[in-house]
Amino acid sequence: MRLGFHVSISGGFSLAVQRAHELGCSTMQIFSRNPRGWTVKPLDRADIDEFKRLREQYDIDPVFVHTNYLINLASTKPELYERSIEQFVIDLERTEHLGAEYLVTHLGSASGQEPLWMIDRVADALNMAMKLHAPRATILLENTAGEKGDVGYTFEQVNDVISRLNNTDKVGICYDTCHGFAAGYDIRTKAGVDAVAEKIGSTVGLGRLKGMHLNDCLRELGSHVDRHWHIGEGKIGEAGFTAILNHPAFKDVPKIMETPKETDEDDPRNMKKVRLLMK
Repeated sequence: MRLGFHVSISGGFSLAVQRAHELGCSTMQIFSRNPRGWTVKPLDRADIDEFKRLREQYDIDPVFVHTNYLINLASTKPELYERSIEQFVIDLERTEHLGAEYLVTHLGSASGQEPLWMIDRVADALNMAMKLHAPRATILLENTAGEKGDVGYTFEQVNDVISRLNNTDKVGICYDTCHGFAAGYDIRTKAGVDAVAEKIGSTVGLGRLKGMHLNDCLRELGSHVDRHWHIGEGKIGEAGFTAILNHPAFKDVPKIMETPKETDEDDPRNMKKVRLLMK
């Protein structure tokens, strides 16, 4: 099983790979730039070359890049909507320059709008982005917790977006366990995990599941509040993660932890817990 963390790119992409290796990762997720600003720093060719070399040396595969947090592909504001599409294309291009396999994106939010309106809005944005730049990396749509007008908190909604795309060859999903639990998918038991696997299979299809964000949830089932927590220490609990990690539909899917990093011991503790729960 490929396990990893979202790793800081402070100091360069090559340092991010080194950090991932030291944490015992076999996969990783990064931002390709500052996630909370529009400024885009040019990529450094030497740093990219070293990033690729270390990836191969340490067998870090695949690499997930997460889009900028300011991007909102469902925005009702024309200026932000257009800018989000442009910035999404920039993130896609940077992902490909890095040689990363996947670009993970939130679908967006538009408080006060009906889900079908937002689904059409996101699909139009993705269609435009892929018209501007035909993707070589695979775009992964991440399920949401359903807070603040989010779209994509049910697998049916995610599938509705995909069904409206002109080209789905380079489109998949990234399933976030915390978001799904907060949205109402109960994965605390094997039966619950079986049900989620069946739901994914009957909507987007298990073949589109290319990655998972492995996060416990600090809030209750169906709270629609996105608060990641340490593996086995939140409301999902150890039994839920044992079922997820050992489920035939999920066990071979690369998994990224986005658990809190309050101390230097947090990531090693979460990695150790996951390995203990794997059978």
